[in-house]
Amino acid sequence: MSDAKKMLHVYRSEPSDDVKKLVAIINRDREAKEFNLYIGNPNYDMLVQMIFEADQTVSWW
Repeated sequence: MSDAKKMLHVYRSEPSDDVKKLVAIINRDREAKEFNLYIGNPNYDMLVQMIFEADQTVSWW
């Protein structure tokens, strides 16, 4: 998967079933990571690093 696009999904709230379905579709043939803003105290430094490492970032509200 080294040639696969790197995708980052950032969730502001817990994803609904519909969002989970959309994420699964978007993630096809991609290397995907997730970052949850709604759990505990998010590490924003890590988030910034993950954004720069990803080819694309999607924010889910």
